[in-house]
Amino acid sequence: MRTIPARLPRRSSAALAALLVAATTGCALLSTPSPTTTVTDASGREVTLSWADYPGDPYVEPAEVLAAPRAEHAEAVAEAQLTELRAAIDAHAPGLAWERALEGGVYPHDGNGYGGPTAHRTLNATELHAADVPEDWPALVTVIEAELAELGYGPIEWEFEREPFEHETPAERDAAVVEGFGALEPERMWQWLGTAHDGAMWVTVMLVDVDRGVGAPPDAEPGSPERLGLMVGGTVIAAADEQAYRDGVAPFEGLEHPEPTES
Repeated sequence: MRTIPARLPRRSSAALAALLVAATTGCALLSTPSPTTTVTDASGREVTLSWADYPGDPYVEPAEVLAAPRAEHAEAVAEAQLTELRAAIDAHAPGLAWERALEGGVYPHDGNGYGGPTAHRTLNATELHAADVPEDWPALVTVIEAELAELGYGPIEWEFEREPFEHETPAERDAAVVEGFGALEPERMWQWLGTAHDGAMWVTVMLVDVDRGVGAPPDAEPGSPERLGLMVGGTVIAAADEQAYRDGVAPFEGLEHPEPTES
């Protein structure tokens, strides 16, 4: 399992795909060969590295993963951060009725993107949300970002502010923003969605009000008319895997990651 918040992101998300040929007739399983990179070691000898042996993945730098909490402690860290964020919001807007949604946990990844295993695991903490949102969204976001900064995160990167994807024209990007958020102007949008990053960790923030601005389209399914949602996630490794991970990524340090051959 892998969940990647848009790094607007860095972060976009890996597509789920598999290159399979039916095995019932004895046909061989087909897949794209793992990429290789040839380097020169300290003795001047050429060495070919197979990216199937890379214990990370194409999306996150090992230094960021090593700086994140270990898998055994990641949920506790996420809970502590959610508690701090809730306290900051409650001081700004008392009386919100907070609830929990979506079961959280730490989940293994399917692979390293190159046909091999990975030590990476995905943290998706239980979502904290309130079924009402203060009217002044910019003021609320200022409070949230100030607390995020205290916790080590950068500013929220809003999806409606993203650059066009490679396959998009600026007009197509604008159309996608209007479809997802209702308008191009933030003050007229009925929902905001963004992510703040601290290396391999992230916090996703969602604001929803179906009556705000231009209003939600009839076919929208926001879950509730109003919603303020917070979720902490990250890419982590287990403490027992740390030394093997350090040793495994070392030969690939400084090399450009090839495009993934598997999702």
